Amino acid sequence: MVTSPPRPRLLVALQTEATVLMSLAIGQAGLAAGFLGGQGGLRPVHGVNAYALLAVTVAIILTAVAHRRSGGPRWPVLAGAILLVVETLQLTLARFDVVGLHIFCGVLFVVLATLLTSYLFRPGNVSSTARPAVRG
Repeated sequence: MVTSPPRPRLLVALQTEATVLMSLAIGQAGLAAGFLGGQGGLRPVHGVNAYALLAVTVAIILTAVAHRRSGGPRWPVLAGAILLVVETLQLTLARFDVVGLHIFCGVLFVVLATLLTSYLFRPGNVSSTARPAVRG
């Protein structure tokens, strides 16, 4: 019987953070749809959720840097930085009520958050030094 190698703690933390980010991003789209559809009370919640997304993105970057320093791949750091740039643009567009571009960047953010999450769960993210144990 072949067992999977243990996943590094920082990878598990990144996977968890990315899953939370993706969930918040999907919820953010739902909140936007709600207040654009006439539920004006959801707009402040949409704003608060934007800052929750920002905080989780910063946590992802910090965890990705620590994971990289412990031998992990470099791409999660870059992915987190790209997400942070898109998110900063999102907040700026919201401040100036540039709705069309804000919505486009929101869709882009959801796609990027989903890609980050799915790639973090790919089997190749376990280091090559951690080989599966073969049990007879």
